[in-house]
Amino acid sequence: MARLARILALFLALFAAPSAAQAAEGAASAPQVVRIRPLMVPSVHHGQIEKYVAYEVTLELADPGKLAAAQALIPRLHDAAMAAFYEGIEEGWIVRASIINGQALRKRLDEMCERLIGKGVVGRVLISPSARSASAP
Repeated sequence: MARLARILALFLALFAAPSAAQAAEGAASAPQVVRIRPLMVPSVHHGQIEKYVAYEVTLELADPGKLAAAQALIPRLHDAAMAAFYEGIEEGWIVRASIINGQALRKRLDEMCERLIGKGVVGRVLISPSARSASAP
């Protein structure tokens, strides 16, 4: 009977929910991210603003220890990201609210992050459109 109880205890231990240490290890391995508030970028055609597109920029940190420092710089990151998007419009990386050269835009955003946060802190730059709106008449 004692042997059966040990086998049952071992079976339950194998298939039980993960321990608190295992759960913390899983949470630690998740990438740390910094979200820059949406950037309203105009779509210009023949000198007229057709609409605005809101882009969301998310920075995945390669160095999770820099999360607090990166979060403290969000206002400056937002301004620098806006400058990068406007440069993208001027350079032709963004045409009529569509990102034509995402690689160049991400490279510029990565350079901006290196300048503000430090080299090697950001692992990936994610860009996604979030909303579109018509221009004012």
